[in-house]
Amino acid sequence: MRDGADGLSGFIDAETLAGLERPTGSARGLPARLYVDPAFFRLETERLFARTWMCAGYAHEIPEPGDALPTLVAGAPIFFVRGRDRTICAFHNVCPHRGNLVVHGPQQAAAALRCRYHGWTFDLAGALTITPHWGGYGETRAAGFDRACHGLAPVRMAQWHDWLFVNLSGTAPPFADVLRPFADRTAEYALDDLVHGHSAPFAIAANWKLVEENFLEVLHLPTIHPALNAAAPFQNHAMVSDGALLATIIDVGLPAQWDEVALPRFPGLAPDNRTAKNLALFPNFKLIIGPDHCVSMVEFPEGVGLTRQRWDFYFLGKDSLTLRYTGTRQAIIDFFVGTNQEDVGVLEDMQRARTSPAARGNVFSGVWETVVHDFQRHVVAGLR
Repeated sequence: MRDGADGLSGFIDAETLAGLERPTGSARGLPARLYVDPAFFRLETERLFARTWMCAGYAHEIPEPGDALPTLVAGAPIFFVRGRDRTICAFHNVCPHRGNLVVHGPQQAAAALRCRYHGWTFDLAGALTITPHWGGYGETRAAGFDRACHGLAPVRMAQWHDWLFVNLSGTAPPFADVLRPFADRTAEYALDDLVHGHSAPFAIAANWKLVEENFLEVLHLPTIHPALNAAAPFQNHAMVSDGALLATIIDVGLPAQWDEVALPRFPGLAPDNRTAKNLALFPNFKLIIGPDHCVSMVEFPEGVGLTRQRWDFYFLGKDSLTLRYTGTRQAIIDFFVGTNQEDVGVLEDMQRARTSPAARGNVFSGVWETVVHDFQRHVVAGLR
């Protein structure tokens, strides 16, 4: 048992915390140990992932009533289901009878949700409707047993456009309040017009914090991403921190044209708009938004040294998915997937390096790494 009421004292001493709170240019970052220690990852799972708003799913994957999709959040099995009213809800994926999973895999157009162990059946709103032989052979009811008291346990969730967020503990501030600075930065884009075009999964043998920090710092662009840096020079990025929003924004950061045929653009943007917004919502959701596309990145931490990451590409209107625009869509996908592949090896090298006894807390550039510093402070604040 680690000492300290807040759980942090066994990992971070007062001197380290004080070093993290200094101005960015003189601050000392999180100790290397916190990227490789399974016990610290368990603390993050219990205190940070469970108590924040984690992105955990996508509405386009359950388009019709009765569609359901299981997943894990903070180590806990949950599932999303689209109800008959087309609203999406989330539930703990645990049958209240003997604790079996209720949804074992993706379901399409299910009339109800049935636990395969004993046949307990729930409607799409989570209410228990059938309990086979509960009162004896062929008797589905029993005296004194109220089905209304044994429905599925709901999970607090919120939907923002295609993305589904959950707060496992139920104690996080309202999602709208957490989202507001992030949403304000996307207000000029008609995100409701987006259609999903492609998914790209990655398995990265590195701690989730390294993946997040890498997205937020631009100083590595010239050395790791020469093509990206040519389009979006690192020195032209603006750093933004506002609550749960951490971002880098560049006014001219995208190619003038991706291919011969230009994709439909967000309405209302100037014809010469080439702004690239790289927006992170702490702890695991990110968007890259350009004038003709949107890319989401979601991290699913699976272990102290394994992060599953998923990139999803969105374009404007159903016409953007037609054959006419295939080359342009693919150019965008190839550009970002290739860029991320350049990062993977570096991230995995950093993970290995943090096992060295010489590895300590990193230092920050006071010019370029203010948002990385803020990210690490968010981690500590979320664990208190």
